[in-house]
Amino acid sequence: MADGTEKTNLKGKTILVVDDEDTVRDVIQAYLSDLGVFVIFAESPSHARECLRQFSVDVILSDIAMPGGETGIDLLQWCREEKIIAPFILVSGFISPSDARFALTQGVQHVIHKPFKKKQLIEAVLSSFAVSDSYSNLVESYIKEIELNQQLFMAAIDGFAAAIGARDGYTMDHSEQVAYFAVLLSRRIGLDDKNVQTARIAGKLHDIGKIGVPESILLKKELLTTGEYDVMKSHPGKAAEILGSLPSLAAVIDGAKHHHERYDGTGYPDGLKGESIPLIGRILAICDAFSAMITKRPYRSAIPPEKAREEIRLNSSTQFDPQLAKEFLSIPEIAQI
Repeated sequence: MADGTEKTNLKGKTILVVDDEDTVRDVIQAYLSDLGVFVIFAESPSHARECLRQFSVDVILSDIAMPGGETGIDLLQWCREEKIIAPFILVSGFISPSDARFALTQGVQHVIHKPFKKKQLIEAVLSSFAVSDSYSNLVESYIKEIELNQQLFMAAIDGFAAAIGARDGYTMDHSEQVAYFAVLLSRRIGLDDKNVQTARIAGKLHDIGKIGVPESILLKKELLTTGEYDVMKSHPGKAAEILGSLPSLAAVIDGAKHHHERYDGTGYPDGLKGESIPLIGRILAICDAFSAMITKRPYRSAIPPEKAREEIRLNSSTQFDPQLAKEFLSIPEIAQI
């Protein structure tokens, strides 16, 4: 196909699309036409509930903001209360931190930002159908054990990471890179498999708070004003708010909230100092800074990896935990970048 997606036949599969705009429904219908999937359209959450009482669906794709007072988030909550476990894709121009937090805890599969491209929609739909096939027999355990179901939970995490990255084109690759570096450093210092996995998830989600930062600031090519920088600095706190209802992932919350703390106590949001900064926060501080330096940003060019490594060394004991910085720089994969 011209857009790079492979032709896939999903004959016999059903997707419910919930959106109040005719033009959006027409676009989605056109995008999905090559998949052979049966599409049911609903114009509102109430209409969607009627459809779900009449039909068995494999995937639900819903806009968030719709007329009438109800939203796609309300529909998601109703589906979970009714134990309808069809993978859920949310479509929106903007999602609030509170909605993002709720959707994540309910195992939402993907969040797609408008305007979306055909390839982006199809990839989300195909991965959701794959999850639907794998977990069609786990209705009760899905509702009760969503946090413990690793595949579904990681799919939700990947969906939110993709949603963040879709807004600025930088954050997605950056988050994946930070996760990779965090795994390398965690293993280097001898953390067990559980904590290495936590570091990976924290790396993926450390910038999830940017969902609440306006695109005018997130995409700005010039240096931020003091006021704009203050807004940008709010993203660790927003991340903690989004992730706050996942108590089993406390270390992930610590990583997302404290990856901009500095070892000398001059960082944010809490001005923590030294080892009072949670370990995962100190790990992500190094990984985040190194990734940011070697990556091109809207307002500056990337710097050579050797210079980035030198910056880590020079800022050891001020910005970074000195022992962690030493271990990071001794990792063979880092030395070879």
